[in-house]
Amino acid sequence: MDFIVVAIALALIGGIGVVVLGIIALVFGLSARRKFAHLDERLKLLSEQVILLKALQNKPEAEMTGAPEEAIAETAPGQAPPQPAATSVPPVPPAAARPVPPRRGLEEQIGSRWAVWVGGVALALGGIFLVRYSIEQGLLDPRTRIGLGILFALALIGAGEWMRRRERSFGLPGIPSAHVPSILTAAGTCTAFASIYAAYALYGLIGPGAAFVALGLVAVLAMVASTLHGPILAALGLLGAMGSPLLVSTDRPQPWALVIYLVFVVLPAYGVARLRLWRWLALAAATGVLLWTAPIAFIDESDVLPAMVHLVLQAGLAALFLALDPYRHVPDEEARVDRAASGALFAFACAGIVVAGSIAMGDGRPVFVAAMALILLAAGVRIANASPAAASSAALAVGALLVWPLATEIGDGPESLFFQSGDAFAVRPHALSTYLILAALLPPAIAGASLLRLTRSQSLRLPVAAWYAGVASAGPLLALVAAYWRLTEFERSLSFALIAGVLALAFVLVSQWLMRHVEADRSAAIRLGIGATASAALGAVALGLTFALEKGMLTVAFALAALGTAWAAERIAIPALRYAVGAIGLIVLGRLIWDPAIVGDAPGPMIFNWILWGYGAPAVAFWLASRLLGRTGHDRIVQLTESLAIVFAAFLVFFEIRHALHAGSPLAADFSLVEAGLLATEGLAFAILLTRMDLRRPDPVYRWGSLIFKIASLGLSAIGLLVIENPLLTNDEISGGILFNSLILAYLLPSILAGILAFVERRARPVSYALASAVLSLLLQYAYVALEIRRIFQGPGLGFFRGGFAQGEQWSYSVALLVIGIALLGFGIIRDNRFARIASAVYLVLAVLKVFIIDLSNLEGMMRALSFIGLGLVLIGIGFVYQRFLVRQPGNAAIT
Repeated sequence: MDFIVVAIALALIGGIGVVVLGIIALVFGLSARRKFAHLDERLKLLSEQVILLKALQNKPEAEMTGAPEEAIAETAPGQAPPQPAATSVPPVPPAAARPVPPRRGLEEQIGSRWAVWVGGVALALGGIFLVRYSIEQGLLDPRTRIGLGILFALALIGAGEWMRRRERSFGLPGIPSAHVPSILTAAGTCTAFASIYAAYALYGLIGPGAAFVALGLVAVLAMVASTLHGPILAALGLLGAMGSPLLVSTDRPQPWALVIYLVFVVLPAYGVARLRLWRWLALAAATGVLLWTAPIAFIDESDVLPAMVHLVLQAGLAALFLALDPYRHVPDEEARVDRAASGALFAFACAGIVVAGSIAMGDGRPVFVAAMALILLAAGVRIANASPAAASSAALAVGALLVWPLATEIGDGPESLFFQSGDAFAVRPHALSTYLILAALLPPAIAGASLLRLTRSQSLRLPVAAWYAGVASAGPLLALVAAYWRLTEFERSLSFALIAGVLALAFVLVSQWLMRHVEADRSAAIRLGIGATASAALGAVALGLTFALEKGMLTVAFALAALGTAWAAERIAIPALRYAVGAIGLIVLGRLIWDPAIVGDAPGPMIFNWILWGYGAPAVAFWLASRLLGRTGHDRIVQLTESLAIVFAAFLVFFEIRHALHAGSPLAADFSLVEAGLLATEGLAFAILLTRMDLRRPDPVYRWGSLIFKIASLGLSAIGLLVIENPLLTNDEISGGILFNSLILAYLLPSILAGILAFVERRARPVSYALASAVLSLLLQYAYVALEIRRIFQGPGLGFFRGGFAQGEQWSYSVALLVIGIALLGFGIIRDNRFARIASAVYLVLAVLKVFIIDLSNLEGMMRALSFIGLGLVLIGIGFVYQRFLVRQPGNAAIT
């Protein structure tokens, strides 16, 4: 029975083969018919051209030259007819334009493309289903099944190759070239993969080693065949090559075999990519081998040497085939950064950092780090298109210094920095002498090579040159910071301060050497290098100050460094130094935000304390720096330094106020009436100062700064003084005597400054600005007068709930309204200020309302009479003044 079933299956296969051959024969016949028709058309065209040439040779010469008979007839009598130009070659009629082939419709797409793809998938699935059927029915033994699968795979691959070779002798109508052969070859490759894996995993016919080699061999052959069959087969081969080790499992894994296997697999991929210019294949190969780094390292966690060798070999191959070989003939002036290749090399650097942090690396760690860094550096320095690889090399060196395993207290061996066994977090590195040697040699070597590359090719584009300049300047600084953290845990260290000073001197010498080196022709790339090294010198000085100083001294030192940088930028005209001033300013600002009190909660005595030096010195330094930088142009950096100077000065006054009012604790949590008044005074004073400076020299920093301070003062006065800290609502006692008390600082002083601000703004700002300041001044002024009257009658406690209002107190409020109104009226008449006169009218109306509503009901006897008499006299006097002084002279319509 089994024999009959097998015979039927073979007969079906034979029948299918006959049908397929018949279809192929039909296609070949159609192709031949089409070729014969094409040849017939060519023969007809050639015969027509021969007949036309014979006819032209038999015509008269006049007709051959194309001289029209009408022109000869129109020739004037007595003139010779124009002679035709002699010609020895008869004119050839222009060739007919070839018709543009129509675009393929949906029907042709389905018939020519999709059918081929679906057919290839169907072939692969058919082979798999046939094998599955034979397994389910038990028709064939395992060896026969695997053998038939291999034969089917070879048949598909052979058919694909045969059709590829026959493509030049015949064409398949309606089907793009190379699609059918590539699909057949890909289907055969998939069948071969499945057969080999089944022989290993399902039946145990071959061992892990043989399966490993066979799968890799099929994948490599597929990639080689892709040079003839197209990119689909290359992608399939690469995927199979990278995934084959995952299909093979064993109780005794061998990482070295995997390392060697990946080398021999990736080389054909790089070769095919180079031969066919498939850059995606090279990038995919580099990504695939990079993903195998972690499995290789975890196969035996006690031995990471295979992972180290794997990374070094693969990084070298990636640098060769992604950077060195493709761009070896590109001139420097035409070089552009290859982001894809640079990204792949940076990924290798990141993997190197991770492996360098392993505690199982032992004494091979510095060798591995140096080898990886030098491979990346060679690619970055040799090829300008891969200049970011030099930055990847520097990043690898710095990262290795950061993740270097730490030394244990017992001294048994290194311990991972991220998985420590002790309770306290430690950072001191293991093998300290090796660590210091690597830190002292590798980063400077990378920086020096990048700097030499920058000077060797002065025609580099700025985006390319910026990578070399950045590596040469930032690399050693970052390495110094990494070593400083690992050895001192950010504590003071004079040794590291001395190293930073030496590094700063080296950068200064390099800057001078660059200036002499390009004295004749200062290219843009070299100017960039000069700016980078000069900025790096300042950065090293700043780091040295950080290593040696702390708290307030560090802040002052940074501020003075910024001033010195501004002076140097103005003297030697290095644009990068201007930006360095701004960068130092932001560092100082960040430092003060981190610790606003400079030295904690006890900055020292009143006024002359660390707050004065910590904020005053930066304010003065950045103000002078803005003046120096402003001599060569008022750019964004100048505006930044001006803004920083204003901010530091404002915080100086702010913290000095809090220090004085809170017993030396500038960060105290409470808030008081006097503090609100003084802060409002500060804001108004800065608004006045910046407004006057903007009038003298227009500057957006002054303009916006004055507006910000003014808004802050308005909000603080409206919310803080009139509502939150108003003693009528808080029931807090007023400190001081009857006349000289805290109300002067809280209300009177801000009122005076708000009036001055309105006076300064009257011609420099819109009318609304001055109007708002004037209204604030009048509100604060009356609040002071009213609270002072209550202080006289009620004592230090002014709250509503402490007592009522005596008749003398109520009458005093009416008198105050009248006096203020009269004073404003007089000011408005003398200065011809309409706003003052309108404000006086408001006060007088309030006085009238108070007298007729409040005093009439609350005052009695003499007080009531005096209130009405005084009001009447005042109103009559005001009427007389208006008739005498204002009827004949028109007033202003604005604040003047």
